[in-house]
Amino acid sequence: MPSVSTSGDAAAGPPRPGGDWRGSALRALLACLLLGLLLWAWGRAGRAGPDLHGQALDGRPAPAFRGLLDTHGRAFDWGDQRGDAVLVFFGYTHCPDVCPLTLVRLARVLDGLGARSRRVRVVFVTLDPARDTPKVLRVYLDALLPGARGLRGDAGATARSAAEWGVRWRRVDDARGGGDYWFDHSASVTLVGPQGHLRARYGYAQLAARGLLRADLRALLR
Repeated sequence: MPSVSTSGDAAAGPPRPGGDWRGSALRALLACLLLGLLLWAWGRAGRAGPDLHGQALDGRPAPAFRGLLDTHGRAFDWGDQRGDAVLVFFGYTHCPDVCPLTLVRLARVLDGLGARSRRVRVVFVTLDPARDTPKVLRVYLDALLPGARGLRGDAGATARSAAEWGVRWRRVDDARGGGDYWFDHSASVTLVGPQGHLRARYGYAQLAARGLLRADLRALLR
């Protein structure tokens, strides 16, 4: 009678209790890592949205306008803007050229949006609160871009907010004396998306091609 080897069966033997816990733990860890990666990618994709024509920003939440009030004495709350796009511009009413032209260009952008223009807000932050009183600011905006919201604060709040928004500016005193002055400042407009995140920045020259910003607003508000 031929012999039958049982070495294989003996080597296999019964499974040891808890012998595969390391493999189970590794599989669970990998599953958690994969889920986390998928959630991160989903969140990033939702924040990134469509490609825009302006200079892309990092998508962080828009800075609060701490210490600034509008022309009616009310604080600005980003929570009230959810679902709308917001265009933010820092300037001053005595600006001879860039500021009024920027507001006029934004007005033309909104004119071409049709019904979507109701979902776009414009915020004008003055760099010159000493001269730009609430009344002066309101009259100025009503003449150039009715519906725009003007914000102002004291010198400290103005400087802090400009820094948080990446606005470069400096006061230049008239060398002829007389107390007159003006400001050299960044002339860009920042676009905040409907979820309150920084999306893109548009230089003064880009705003001349108003179809680009208009297309970006349509894409965000689609």
